[in-house]
Amino acid sequence: MQNRTKEKLRNGEVTVGAVVSTPSLEITEIMARMNFDWLWFDTEHSPLSSEILASMLQVARKGSPTPIVRVEWNDPVVIKKALDVGAMGLIVPWVNDRAQAEAAVRAAKYPPMGLRGFGPRWVQLEGGDPAAYARTANEETLVIVQIETAEAVKNLEAILTTPGVDAFMIGPQDLAASLGYVGNPGHPEVEKVIVDVITRGKKLKVPGCYASASPELCLKRIEQGFQFVTVGGEMGLLRLGIQTFMEKLGRKA
Repeated sequence: MQNRTKEKLRNGEVTVGAVVSTPSLEITEIMARMNFDWLWFDTEHSPLSSEILASMLQVARKGSPTPIVRVEWNDPVVIKKALDVGAMGLIVPWVNDRAQAEAAVRAAKYPPMGLRGFGPRWVQLEGGDPAAYARTANEETLVIVQIETAEAVKNLEAILTTPGVDAFMIGPQDLAASLGYVGNPGHPEVEKVIVDVITRGKKLKVPGCYASASPELCLKRIEQGFQFVTVGGEMGLLRLGIQTFMEKLGRKA
């Protein structure tokens, strides 16, 4: 297994991708044909089940973006299943201290690095060599932990120096709520914390990720040093496309 996104992050490159949260093979195929580095399939805040996720990842692998799954929780069962059905990377929510970071890594790695059980279904379905996959999976699987609470910000160095943690993602909405600014991730005090986190992350040479909401915010985060930038999700991009088209016809969407 070769993880091109992980390689780009190691080399200090900026990667761009999008979120997929609608249970649709057609949408997945369209997104997988776009010029993204990766696609992030969200099972934390969407109706994606294991059954449809497996089929979506199968379709996604026919394109060039690296398939990544944000799991529902930092749980070894859901992490194992996401990897077994085809994820090449994980986003693990709500990692607030080193012990939780270590638990995420253990769940994502085969022994001796972790405790992941062996059963890579997607490799078998594609006629690959499970033994060859096992030899490369620990190194190539991308593990991203979410920093989305004041506690996680406080424990940032301990989290990011955990062996096996490849990158971190700021969850802007939950971080804002944790800091006392519910629904206002653009608040100046939240922005100060975001700048502090990416600055500390860069010192540790751990790539930072951010879920942006506009091209302008994407460019801002790239300038700040984020290497893994989300342009939004398929629903927002669909709405934006319709609005842009309708406005050119002189109509409001």
